[in-house]
Order: sequence, then C-alpha cells, then structure tokens
Amino acid sequence: MLKIDDLIIDNEFEELLPALTPEEFNRLEKSVVKNGMLDPIKVWEEPCTGKYIIIDGHNRYKILKKNNLVCPNWNIYTITETTLKTRDDVKRWMLEQQLGRRNLSEAEKYEIVQKFKSVFEQKAKKNQSLGGKGSANLPKVDTRKEMAKATGVSEETYRKMDIVMKSDNEELKQKLRDKKVSVDAAYKEVKSADQKPTTPKQQIDKLDKRINEIDKTIKSLQAEKNDIIKRRTSIFYALDVKCPVKYRWDKDNHTDSFPSFWKCVIYIENEGQENIFYKDSIYEEYPSDYKMGKIPEKYKDDFRMVWKQAYEEVVRLQNEINEKSMKAAREQDELMKNLLDLIPTEEDKPILKKFYRVLANTYHPDNKETGNAEMMGYVNDLKQMWGI
Repeated sequence: MLKIDDLIIDNEFEELLPALTPEEFNRLEKSVVKNGMLDPIKVWEEPCTGKYIIIDGHNRYKILKKNNLVCPNWNIYTITETTLKTRDDVKRWMLEQQLGRRNLSEAEKYEIVQKFKSVFEQKAKKNQSLGGKGSANLPKVDTRKEMAKATGVSEETYRKMDIVMKSDNEELKQKLRDKKVSVDAAYKEVKSADQKPTTPKQQIDKLDKRINEIDKTIKSLQAEKNDIIKRRTSIFYALDVKCPVKYRWDKDNHTDSFPSFWKCVIYIENEGQENIFYKDSIYEEYPSDYKMGKIPEKYKDDFRMVWKQAYEEVVRLQNEINEKSMKAAREQDELMKNLLDLIPTEEDKPILKKFYRVLANTYHPDNKETGNAEMMGYVNDLKQMWGI
C-alpha cells in the first residue's frame, strides 16, 4: 500500500507542468485542507529504479507534506510500466493531460507544447531511424508541423505565435494568453518593434532568455541520456552469459606524466558492445566499498581482480619513470662533475668560450625546445670557474 512518503518528485517532470502563482497555490491549499483532495495524485513506477514518481499532483503533494495531512491510499493512483514504459511515454501522457484542460487559449497551448518539445523531436528521430532501416514505411515527422497540430493551429499561425511568444514583450504575450489580441495583430506589433533600435538592457535580456532556453534543453537531453544509460546497463546485467571484465587506459586523458593520474576504463564486453563499470584514476591497490557497491554481484570478484592488475601496472610504469629520471639525474651530475674538474689554461679559454656559448644557447630558459633553468645554472657555474 503506497503512502505519501513513498512518492518522489522528479525535477524534469515537474518543470513540464505549469507553475502556480502564490495566490493560486494559497487557494488550492485552503481547498485541500478544508475539503480534501478531489483529484488523486498520479504516480509512475519507474521500471529501472522502482521509484514512485509523481507525474500529476505535485502541488497537492506539497500541500499534504506542508500541512502533515494523510493521503488515503485510494487517492494515489499508480500507472504501471506496462502502460508507460519509458520517460518519453510519461512525457507524452503528461502532454495529453495538459492539452486536455478546458478553456485554454492558443497561446497557453503553445506554451505547454513548447515544454514538451523534446517529445516531438524524439518522435522525429525515432521515425527517421526506423525508416532508415527499412523496417516500416514511416512518414517523416516534421517537428514544427506536429507541434502546430498539437497546439490546434496552422503552421503559419504557429510560426507567428512562436515569434510573438519568444519576444521580450511580456504585456503583449499576456494579452495573447488572455485572448485580448489576435495572433496576427500581436505578430504585426512584434515585427514593428523589431525595426526599432533596442537598448543594451533589452539586448542582454534577450540573450539571457536564450541562454535559459539552452540550459533547459541541455538539462532535458542529459536526463534522457541518463535514462538511456540505465536501460542499456540493465540489458547488459540481464545477459545470461557472463561477460569477461577487462580494462584499458583512456589515451585521451594521458596528459599527466604520473600513471596514477591516468584514466582507467574497466568494462565488460559482449559481441563488440561495451558496458563501462568504472572510468577514473587507479591510485590504491583495491577498490573501496563504495565503488564495489556499484558493481553487480556476479562481476565483483572479477572487477576486484582487474582493478588490482591495473594498479600493479600503474606501480610498474611509475617505477620505470622514476628509474629513468634518477638515471638521467645521475648522468647529468656525473657530466657536470667532470666539467667542473677541468682546470683551463689561457690557451683553452677561446675553445671554452665557444663551448659555453653552445651550452648557453641549448639550456637558456628562452629556448622553448631544450631550455632548462637548472642546467643553465650549472653552465653559469662553469663560466665563473673557467674565468671566461
């Protein structure tokens, strides 16, 4: 039996719904406290996580939590995964619910459809992909045309409305929402204003608005990516055949000279497809309990073994680097010691001056290829001792 504390709010889904003004929220709160909830809170059981995510009734949920009210089980309606299998299915369901509200103006429908733009884009991509494989004669989906159809207007009217609703004229947009001006009249007013010079503040506001739109798109795409990764991972984990655990070094991240900072990729592979368990530095002999907690039970022993192999390679490579560095340092010390032991005569000085110039040109810090400040210090010591 679901309880109010079992429900969670998903930020991406919540942002798709129209926000209430403080006055509207207060009116709803008074009604719920006095009369109870007339509509149930609708939740979706996410297949990958088993979480019960609210997809309708966010404000009612917040009111119940705020006022410590008990929600009867019959007032929580669960939509099973057989009805809505993916987050995109949920979004389409939410879109239908929002567009089904009464007395919406065309501008209000437009704003709802805009929030669900990713749903239409995803449908277009899916049809294009399936059509490209020749699995079905699926028609090419025109995203703008589909969004215009959902809004209930022609493509041309939608285009004009799009320009108006993306303008900075908030007063005009509100008139359009309130049906106090037609789309054509609002469009003409916006186009007329476009001919007038804008102030720096208006330009900055316009750019800020576009940045916010991009941020929302990025957030939506990231949520979609995370959902796909979860589904992809669950398929790998469900394979009957246990896949071998392997590791490799991410060469794109080998910018550091210390192997302990290199990025190690630990993964399983099946028929050329990979699923990555871990991608980061290996700087300790065994993985922590936190890292092991993310690995499926049947792969834990192999993961721990491969981790140790990678660590041992890190230690070996680091020792080789250290040994080479120490050998080079010893050779340099020996060379400089031999040079410092030289006691030049006056006849030797012309040759030593030439020798000095060659060394100075080689090790001077201004030389981008071979410059070395430490070696240049030795060279200057030679100059002093040779008296040149």
